[in-house]
Amino acid sequence: MPLLAAVLLLPLSGCDETGPMLSIDEGVDVAIDDAILAREQGDYDSAVSLLTQALEAEPTNAVVRVELSTTLLQREGIDLFDIDRIAQYLSTAGSERVAQPAAARGAGTCAYAEDPTAVQFDPTEYEGFDELVVSIDVLEEVTSTLEGVLPAAVEDFALCGSVVDGELVYDQAGAILDLKAQGLTDEQAAQALAVGALARFIDAYVTVTEELADETSWYRLADGSIGICADDEEAARTKSESAIQDIGEAILSLDTRAAILGASATVAAEIVNTALEVYSELEQDITTYCEL
Repeated sequence: MPLLAAVLLLPLSGCDETGPMLSIDEGVDVAIDDAILAREQGDYDSAVSLLTQALEAEPTNAVVRVELSTTLLQREGIDLFDIDRIAQYLSTAGSERVAQPAAARGAGTCAYAEDPTAVQFDPTEYEGFDELVVSIDVLEEVTSTLEGVLPAAVEDFALCGSVVDGELVYDQAGAILDLKAQGLTDEQAAQALAVGALARFIDAYVTVTEELADETSWYRLADGSIGICADDEEAARTKSESAIQDIGEAILSLDTRAAILGASATVAAEIVNTALEVYSELEQDITTYCEL
């Protein structure tokens, strides 16, 4: 047999294998490369299996955690633009409908219900909402997987201090240094921030809209903003506090990511702005923590 033919018949390196034969026998670094290749080829199950083994071997490996969380979301078909799509939906939902007379909507229940120009809408009518609900367990797994990777400056979002007059107030430089100290490249750090933001934002949005569906009413106001009324403001505040904070942490993650990406982060910056608008609306109308 010619030498070249014999070489071609030899098993390829771990990076060229996909499927059930993948293992971490050649080490975690090779396993990461194998998993990324499997993921790029659409073999998400093999990639998740391999990265799970790698995480068991090296529980503190930040790169493994980032790649595993990324793969889990990709397997669910969730990407960063889901945040933008949700925000865009919230910015337009109800605008195409005609407001009903206040009497027909039960005037007196809240100020917005008495506003003849306000149009009621359902935040769970977002196309793809049902798929997001089904993915909640995966989103929570992603958040758990990234535990210890995302910097404290992002995780310690202060409800009454991290957003002041529509501006973000936090240690962005410290957050970036924290990520780099874990051995993450700029690309990996940006990836971790994007995945973490996705998981927290979508989980929080589903929580706020689904768990409070029977207790809140959402309105599109004449100026284009959102008005939200809660039947029991104290109960709504208690149920939504964690979710509102998660949205805030997602925004800090996205803002830090935009800073890392630099000049190429135009779209990332736009997503930060739309997400910040959603946070402001929810914090103002459901929680109003900072006014207590």
